[in-house]
Amino acid sequence: MDVREDIKQLENEICLMRRELHQIPETGFNTKKTLDYIVDKLTTFGYDTFDFSFAKNSVVVQLKVNDAPTSIGFRSDMDALPLKEETKRSFASTSENSHACGHDGHMAALLGLCKYVMEHKDHIKKNITFIFQPAEEGPGGAKVMIENGLFTTYPMECIFGVHMMGEVDEGIIACRPGPMMARNGELFVDIIGKGTHGATPHLGSDTIVAGSAFVSALQSISSRNINPLHSSVVTIGTFHAGSAENIVAETCKMKGTIRAFQDDTYELIKNRIQEIAEGIAKAYQVNIDARVVDYYFVVDNDKKLYELLDTVLKDELLEIDPKMVAEDFSFYQRQVPGLFYYVGTRSKTYDQNLHSAKYDFDEKVLLHAIETNVRLLEGMGVYD
Repeated sequence: MDVREDIKQLENEICLMRRELHQIPETGFNTKKTLDYIVDKLTTFGYDTFDFSFAKNSVVVQLKVNDAPTSIGFRSDMDALPLKEETKRSFASTSENSHACGHDGHMAALLGLCKYVMEHKDHIKKNITFIFQPAEEGPGGAKVMIENGLFTTYPMECIFGVHMMGEVDEGIIACRPGPMMARNGELFVDIIGKGTHGATPHLGSDTIVAGSAFVSALQSISSRNINPLHSSVVTIGTFHAGSAENIVAETCKMKGTIRAFQDDTYELIKNRIQEIAEGIAKAYQVNIDARVVDYYFVVDNDKKLYELLDTVLKDELLEIDPKMVAEDFSFYQRQVPGLFYYVGTRSKTYDQNLHSAKYDFDEKVLLHAIETNVRLLEGMGVYD
């Protein structure tokens, strides 16, 4: 991507901010050090009014250039993962948490945009709202901020978000119109049977056998109940049962995830899980409690905003296939038109994907995010 010179001049500062944020990874809403760092940087850039009212350890700031009630929104997530880092970089996290999902890069890129538009304030024609949001990895900071009045206090015409992506080549901007990331829910299963000696299984109700049948039956949902043209995933990620080789297990616990791109498909999966649980419970004489906790909606990119992105990037934009990963940016898109896009980080040096303990990237790709956002502002007539 052809990055303009005044954005290139930000490279050293962007790199330093990313590495300093990388060293203080915090999870969920417990992002106080991260928040303090962001506020300190924004203050040095010339921002002096901060709104902390929408979620614990969140902050919203606005570049206000007129009295219009609306603005253009940009959002970055702030939280890290509870994963020990293995990059061996000089600035690696020394805690049990790490920014293995690239949120340090998201924050550094948005801070860079904050600085850039402040320095070019005389050329900005509309108000711009910047949202720094915790708890994207869970339990979902976007929903909390919306429920606490984010869009009532700061009405927005549209909103933009960005994510690093290890599956896309370094520096490439990737996106697609419509559904791009899946709706997701987490599945929790408790099975209670009757324990007995392993030599007398007829006197008990074996939860390992029942649990195995339950897992096998779940595989029929996507293959036999869902329209073949509608993608879905039902995955069991943990299965815990039993205490000894000669005891019929009395309890079994499982955890899993479900994904879909259509709301009706998602609801069908939930209904079938309950029906299968009832059938297995009866067949194997056990009790099954299967609960689905709804998490995030589909990231559904506004088609007009995608056309704008395509116009400002031309042949520098890669249209990609949808991915089954999920993002709480979707909550913003249910309020106002929104566009979420990826910045590729994959190279020979940096070949790990997101959520790997070895995930890392070259900070120069963050300049591509800033350049893209500035072009979007230009395309909307916000910046001249």
